[in-house]
Amino acid sequence: MPSPTARARHQYTYEEYLAYERESALKHEYDDGEIFAMAGGSVRHNALASRMSAVLEAARRSGCVALQSDQRLRILATGRTTYPDASVVCGPIERDPADPSGTTITNPVLLVEVLSPSTEKEDRGKKWDDCQQIPTLQEYVLVDQFSPRVERYRRLAGGTWEYSVATEGRISLSTGAVIDIEWLYADLPD
Repeated sequence: MPSPTARARHQYTYEEYLAYERESALKHEYDDGEIFAMAGGSVRHNALASRMSAVLEAARRSGCVALQSDQRLRILATGRTTYPDASVVCGPIERDPADPSGTTITNPVLLVEVLSPSTEKEDRGKKWDDCQQIPTLQEYVLVDQFSPRVERYRRLAGGTWEYSVATEGRISLSTGAVIDIEWLYADLPD
């Protein structure tokens, strides 16, 4: 199979994407028939993602599992396949029925994306639009890489989304995790 580029011209099937992903040493996202190589994150990005994973794991409730950025997620309603920086699943893990390896999940309750200059537009745009189609998703959290800022979209009972932002203090998540903004951004590498 030919190597996909950052903006592939060929329309791949999901099955072709999964086959390519099994053979690749790198991670790729899949959206609308295209395969996109994921760029490696900066040291600062990785530190923030690691701290977010630690917060989610420390607050993990019984029956929930916190997952890091190697966990592939498929949004069944749109077909987008991605690797969030961190996620939480509560209850039985639902696996993508179209992935014979059983390594792709479909039912997160919380997703975290650390914003990068190359991904911010997508994380706030089409990816966010797609993520809203996940029936189990309760929160979508965006972490700014360069200044203390954590944004949260929380699904309300009627299905609409509430937006909030914290630049100081603490922000509480539905999973029980509490993000201390000062701690999250303290002593980050450049």
